[in-house]
Amino acid sequence: MRKQKGFTLVELLVVIAIVGILAGALLVAINPQSMIQKSRDAKRLSDIDSLTKAINLALTDTEITLSPTGVCASCTSTETNRGLDGTGWVKFSIPTGKTGLSKFVPVLPIDPINGTVSAVGTHVYTFGSTATDFEVNVVLEHADNTAKMTTDGGNNAAAYEAGTSLLILP
Repeated sequence: MRKQKGFTLVELLVVIAIVGILAGALLVAINPQSMIQKSRDAKRLSDIDSLTKAINLALTDTEITLSPTGVCASCTSTETNRGLDGTGWVKFSIPTGKTGLSKFVPVLPIDPINGTVSAVGTHVYTFGSTATDFEVNVVLEHADNTAKMTTDGGNNAAAYEAGTSLLILP
């Protein structure tokens, strides 16, 4: 009788089952959905920080003057509302001979999943201002960031708030 080289069907099925179990356990341990939410929140925080700095620099250099927004339906980020001349979702006026925000940012940022509604709210950046102060808000996705939204010093525990006055937007 000849010896045959190879694996039996049972051996192959056992190996496939073990690999499947390990892959499933790895997916549970990694939790890719949580990692994706954290990365989008990191982008949101970075965008808001950069935008806040740009607006502060533009105000300091008198490149822009703030316009009171009141109740502003167009003060939320959209793909088509990104103008740096005060017509985008960040509202301001530009003094004669100045360039506006274009000196400080290449484009107004939008939320990574802009306009999507999730369990925690609608994901857009929101801008509000008075003649002297401004506020930018964003809803963070991951539960680990709840504390950032509740302890940022603003009046909305469901949004992360940044700017010179955190009481402008509801």
